[in-house]
Amino acid sequence: MNKESIDEAIEFYVTERMTPHGKKKALSHFLACLYLKQQREEIVESLRKVLGLSRYYIDLAKVMLNPFKGPELAWLATMISLAVYGGVLMSIDEEQTLGICLFSGAVVNAGYLIRSVAKKWCDLHVMIAIYTEIIQIVDDELEQLA
Repeated sequence: MNKESIDEAIEFYVTERMTPHGKKKALSHFLACLYLKQQREEIVESLRKVLGLSRYYIDLAKVMLNPFKGPELAWLATMISLAVYGGVLMSIDEEQTLGICLFSGAVVNAGYLIRSVAKKWCDLHVMIAIYTEIIQIVDDELEQLA
């Protein structure tokens, strides 16, 4: 079983797990997908590959959990500098309208940034939990096969 089909089975489980049908249906479809795509001799090897790939995805998601390791930090710095500049412009009588526009735009964009970082953080925690479920499922299957 190649990496693409294993990745496809994992992705199938993740998308099915996110639906309201729940864990049991996703579990049965995931195992059926794994067992139907290889011969009897290759099952243990492919289950080990699923373990390795799931652990890799967990490590990748843990790295991405930090919001200061992406473009969000640069965006936040830009919003802070625009808000400060807007505050300075609001103190000048001729540029007060421009300062209000810059400051309000920076506040709105900073709010959107905070919302998107929180959503990304929650989604990554859900993905880590689902990949941990996959590891538990595959461990149980390997114990049953042994």
